[in-house]
Amino acid sequence: MDRGLVVRRATAGDIERLARVHVQCWQETYRGMLSDAFLAAVDPADRLRLWRHLLDRQEPAEVWVACDGGTVVGFGGARLLPAPGSPEGHPPPSSGDLELWGLYLLASHQGLGLGRRLLVAALGTNAASLWVAAGNSRAIGFYRRFGFEPDGIEDILPDWEDLPEIRMVRPAQLFP
Repeated sequence: MDRGLVVRRATAGDIERLARVHVQCWQETYRGMLSDAFLAAVDPADRLRLWRHLLDRQEPAEVWVACDGGTVVGFGGARLLPAPGSPEGHPPPSSGDLELWGLYLLASHQGLGLGRRLLVAALGTNAASLWVAAGNSRAIGFYRRFGFEPDGIEDILPDWEDLPEIRMVRPAQLFP
């Protein structure tokens, strides 16, 4: 049973709920990887500014939301990397210029198929890259099930308590 679970394009009407879900997902996802003080200090107003920038404009970004009975419980979004590639100063990914910049679900809604649906909505079967916290084994396992593998490129996020992350890439998929 799908419990009224749907994935749809995000709209400007989703901005406030997306900001709250974004912060809650970070707090759930990065618990144990980042300090409790860091996670408690995440400012929902910063996420609100981001979501307004992405969705409250003439041509909104391509963002997808997962909803349970009409309530936003997660999101996924992809973007084209600027030429010549990775904004982090790393060599361009072998997968090309499509990057999954975010895929988050509330812990209460993981394992229900929404992550797969968000991934397919955001990327289709296209070759793509993504960055994931090196210590997030659950997410790494999830992405591996959909053809992503680490490409050996690593980074550190200084503003995130030096959180290590890895880049994963996948070739075009025959089946999502």
